[in-house]
Amino acid sequence: MQLSIANVINISVSEAPIALNLPNTSNLALFTTDAYANSFGSAGYSLYLDPSQLGSDFGTSSETFAMGNQVFSQQPNILANNGYLAVIPLLAATEDIGFSSAPTAGSFQLVTASGSATIAYNASTSVIQAAIQALPGFEQASVTGSIGSGSAALVVKTYGIYGTPAAFTIGTNTLLNGSGSAVTVTPAIVGSGETLAAAITRTKDLVQYFGVMENLTAADLGSADVLAAAAVIQALTKILFVVSYDSTDIGSPSGLFYDVQQSTLNQTRCLYYGGSESTALNMMASYAGRALSTNFAGSNTTETMHLKQLSGVSPDPTMTQTLLNEAQVAGADCYVSIQGVPAVFTSGANQFFDNVYNLLAFVSALEVAGFNYLAESATKIPQTEQGMVGLKGAYRAVCEQFVNNAYLAPGSWTSATTFGNQSDFYNNISQLGYYIYSQPVSQQAASARAARQASLVQIAVKESGAIQSSDVIVVVNA
Repeated sequence: MQLSIANVINISVSEAPIALNLPNTSNLALFTTDAYANSFGSAGYSLYLDPSQLGSDFGTSSETFAMGNQVFSQQPNILANNGYLAVIPLLAATEDIGFSSAPTAGSFQLVTASGSATIAYNASTSVIQAAIQALPGFEQASVTGSIGSGSAALVVKTYGIYGTPAAFTIGTNTLLNGSGSAVTVTPAIVGSGETLAAAITRTKDLVQYFGVMENLTAADLGSADVLAAAAVIQALTKILFVVSYDSTDIGSPSGLFYDVQQSTLNQTRCLYYGGSESTALNMMASYAGRALSTNFAGSNTTETMHLKQLSGVSPDPTMTQTLLNEAQVAGADCYVSIQGVPAVFTSGANQFFDNVYNLLAFVSALEVAGFNYLAESATKIPQTEQGMVGLKGAYRAVCEQFVNNAYLAPGSWTSATTFGNQSDFYNNISQLGYYIYSQPVSQQAASARAARQASLVQIAVKESGAIQSSDVIVVVNA
């Protein structure tokens, strides 16, 4: 009999626990009302690294394709940080058209606020779809089913329309069944069109994205829906981009963007570009593609959008000094010409974009670093000062990286709020750009200790800011 080698050598293997990955701050979601082809798939979203497949899925004449093309046309763009464009269709309103019995003769009219379509009793599904698509506003409607008996014989999905359109009404109806009796036609909306706020809530755990935009302007969404979406975004680690080409949106005190600013919804980035809807949407897509390009793992990589140029976008031809001043007050960023040089002109009234973006990235990195320190330990982390040193070391590594990428920098602390040892506080801020302090473990409440909580950690950081303008005084001595 051969005895086991374990009598001499005993080896056990301990594999590293699974850690969290940082959310990619360059992943951008484009919510769309556009109809899509079967190639889009059934996952409810599709990811893109270039616009070519977008053309196949949505058509090269679609706003979705145009906006995606602008995202990837920027230099740098979201690919600089290995980001992707996630296109997410909004759930379209669904309307059933029912028939009291199967017609064998006649026709009926589907009526909307903008027109009507006459449909024969024996019209095929494709003919019915073409007739409905000929109605203004219903160009992307999709029809399934066929004319016959039942409450849902025909099903119309209103792609291309935001929200829920008014239900069809029935105009002239001459349908008859085989016995010569009149056939009643009954339209009924059975599924509401999805709002942007509802779509964000539905998909925030479906696919990871950091930035959000839609193929609609503020006018299409409406003030109530913009504010509702902004409120949802403010509670998440995400940024919403909204664009308007209507100058009343930047007017105070009643403009939509002024309302966003007054509500301190600074994770919603308001953009203004006058002219047409399509050019405004392309400006937003370009802005978002350029703005979300930061790789926070690099050195000196953080940036401001002020005076940056957007590829494929001309300066706003409607811009005046008066409009620019209004946008500044409302907290909206614009794309202007400064003596012939095209450039983004930013407003800090609702915080500068880079301050919001950098802070969200910083907080996300701290969350992941703290979780991974706790999760990756092969043994327990003692509830002692030694254990706290390790936890604070994980947070310190994040602070160091954000000093390295230039979000944070040493400087003078100008706030009245301090904590910990005041001398250490000021010295760390002035020399490092951050200060980390934890309550002594010995001072923990018994309940916190029993719950195995770490001592409270407090972190103070000094933002590096950005130079975006300059005043010069010249003194001449003759």
